[in-house]
Amino acid sequence: MQDKGSEFVAIQRPGTSIFSAGSRQLRSHWPFAIVAVVGAVLIFTNLGSDYLWEDEGDTAALASNILKFGVPKAWDGGAFLDSDHGARLNRDLVMVTHPWIQYYLTAAAFLVFGENTFAARIPFAIAGWMSILFVYLFVWRLFGNRLTAFSAAALLVFSVQFLLYAKQCRYCSLNMLLVVWLFWSFFKMKSARDCVLFILASVFLFHTHPYGIAPVVALGALSLIYRPFATQRRWILFAAPAIALLTLPWLALSSLSSSGSALNTTAAASLGEFIERCAQAFIESTSVTPLIGSVILFLIAALSIRWKRKDTIDAAPSDSVSAEQQVAPRFFETNETALLLSALLTIVFYGLATAITQSSDSLWLAGMRYGSAVLPLAAMVAALAIAKVSRTSVLFSILLLLVFGLTKLAQLTPWVAGNPSGLIHFGKYSVGAHVPAKMVDRFLGTGLMAYVRDLWRENPGTVAKSCKFLHENAKPGDVLIVNYGMEPTYFYTRLPQAMGILPNYPVYQRARELGLPERVFGVDHARWIVWRSAWETGPGYAINNVLRELTERGGRIVTVMEMEETVWENREDIHFHRFSDGSYLFPRTQTFPSSRIARVDWPND
Repeated sequence: MQDKGSEFVAIQRPGTSIFSAGSRQLRSHWPFAIVAVVGAVLIFTNLGSDYLWEDEGDTAALASNILKFGVPKAWDGGAFLDSDHGARLNRDLVMVTHPWIQYYLTAAAFLVFGENTFAARIPFAIAGWMSILFVYLFVWRLFGNRLTAFSAAALLVFSVQFLLYAKQCRYCSLNMLLVVWLFWSFFKMKSARDCVLFILASVFLFHTHPYGIAPVVALGALSLIYRPFATQRRWILFAAPAIALLTLPWLALSSLSSSGSALNTTAAASLGEFIERCAQAFIESTSVTPLIGSVILFLIAALSIRWKRKDTIDAAPSDSVSAEQQVAPRFFETNETALLLSALLTIVFYGLATAITQSSDSLWLAGMRYGSAVLPLAAMVAALAIAKVSRTSVLFSILLLLVFGLTKLAQLTPWVAGNPSGLIHFGKYSVGAHVPAKMVDRFLGTGLMAYVRDLWRENPGTVAKSCKFLHENAKPGDVLIVNYGMEPTYFYTRLPQAMGILPNYPVYQRARELGLPERVFGVDHARWIVWRSAWETGPGYAINNVLRELTERGGRIVTVMEMEETVWENREDIHFHRFSDGSYLFPRTQTFPSSRIARVDWPND
């Protein structure tokens, strides 16, 4: 049974694991089996149909170079690939700013399945699907309640943001899986073996993304002040030095070997700006998770218990204390309090980590990418809230689950529906909420229907169209100039690229010393130009500069194709995701003229 005392005791049920139970026990989990199957269909269907977008292309291109060099080098002899103009690289042109787990995992998939879109995404899709399993198992083992565990897993499957992250060739789904493993190992940490598992989960989380240290710090801090975690506290003292030893050197290496960390992080200039960032982090987390709905349900449950206590005392005035103790149980059992505190503190720490290092504009643009681990935690909190309100009523639980999963009433969106711009000003500071363009999208989960519809449709963007054109018209070895999306373009075409390094790039002098070919520094022998209108001066040069230099060298430029500029191929953030019919749930902040492909003819051709 679940403990009723004040000290936390993780539920232990020898022989009740799903994998070791008899057929009768397995049958009792059939509702979750349906959720797991539905989740698999939503995640794995047509996993390789849509082209990798720019950030996915970065992962895939560097993973491909791991197969050649053993490390994620930005130069392989064909193209120089670093979206930060070389700031992420050391003197050997190896990417050292971002930890490497996602790149090596993708490289392993390439070894098995070949270098293609499906292979790039499959390890992350598996991690996303396993997150559903881990959430269910963790909640069930902790509370001993299959309905609560079912609700937590189902809320993940209902979440379009979760599904988009799960289908990305990027670290997001790894964060989601590893944070559940971290919680699981922490809650049962009563032996050296459990401590080792906690250390491994912590280190893997960090090396998936540095913000992964946030839940580790949150759990460690909670163990120091929360009495029921006394056992974990002793083991944390052993784990902390090991975790530091296996993570801090990477931060030192990254800071000393490159300028990428400094380039991609900015400190707040004032307390007001920091508060602005925290507010934006709150907006992002509550826009894609049911945290607001969970708070409302907890308040309803608390008021219900209070009224019940009052009625009990009124009915038995001569012995009110005894009546209250007999009829009105504690609001939270120890395990429930422990999970709620751990999850909410972790969510707060993720918000603080991003607010300390990212501007509010950056947070608005990135969404929950850096804090994707919040999604399974919020699902577990929401499942607990549903259980508190519905008590033992299965039908009421399912009704609340459908409200949370199929509408946006549990998210921030409906509460800012009356502000179409989403802008919220306070003094000289401002934050931006995400408000769908259509009123129905502000209240109903129409994004899930669009997502399901797109499972069987191709959704080509600018990268896909340009790469298909080059496949049909370019010859092997043709040199290409592209001002954005260099990584996915190279991954799909393998055409050498020009103008990859300019004199003002931090890596310019080192690239010269290493003897990179002249075309990397200019327009030498360029045959094709793919010019993205949304990124007119992104690499540090404008199209007129390119055309002038080509013309001065005797080249003749002919535009051969125009195409719609989709900005990003298929962004993983629901607020910027483009669906197959070209629609967006949220209004686009800006539209751009057509992008184009041009051919360069030279006199001696």
